[in-house]
Amino acid sequence: MPASQVERINGVKWRRWANASRFIAVIQTGIGLANARAACEAVFPKRPWTVFISSGFAGALVPSQIGDLVIPEQVVREDSSLTGLVPDSSILCSASYRQHACQAAKVSKSAVLSGRLVTVRNIVWSARDKWAIGRAFEASSLDMESAAIGSMAARHGIPFCVVRSVSDLLEEDLPFDLNLFRRPGTFVQGTWAVATTPGKWSGFNRLRRQKNAASVRLAGFFEIFFSMTENSS
Repeated sequence: MPASQVERINGVKWRRWANASRFIAVIQTGIGLANARAACEAVFPKRPWTVFISSGFAGALVPSQIGDLVIPEQVVREDSSLTGLVPDSSILCSASYRQHACQAAKVSKSAVLSGRLVTVRNIVWSARDKWAIGRAFEASSLDMESAAIGSMAARHGIPFCVVRSVSDLLEEDLPFDLNLFRRPGTFVQGTWAVATTPGKWSGFNRLRRQKNAASVRLAGFFEIFFSMTENSS
């Protein structure tokens, strides 16, 4: 691929690659539905898009390994009480792009979590809640952005798929409730919780290592994925 350029559009950072035959942009949405929706709305008018791919990290809701790829058939959005789906929230992923992604995953020797991905409002930090969400939605994975990206794609008739990498497992808790760093007025509480419990740093270090491993696996996948699409075009 040619050299990339970094730009900002309405405050949204993106890195783009372009040549005579293709244009690829990696858009930094930020965490959560609202940020993902705002990023999509900012960049959508700038190009005639061929496909939206939601990528990044995902949490596993079934037994898996760090770095396994999440390539779901369907994305749904939970309601705030974790009791069911938001009406009309189901988004089907493009069968053709999903098939191509699965082929690239096979070449990269990566295991794949398929089925349903749930987009949640808040960070799900306890194994107990992961089990509950997995059972309630019959889902294999969760994230915090894909439903917003998929909704934007569906609204404009653009193919959509998800390729993410598992960074935390079903059976493990995160170091503590990281939502304290996201909610208004609780950042100091979260900082105090970390400062007064040094043992939590080991959990953060574990999570950092897992995210690094998931990033490496995802980068390797996309090298293969774009190489295959370029050769088939």
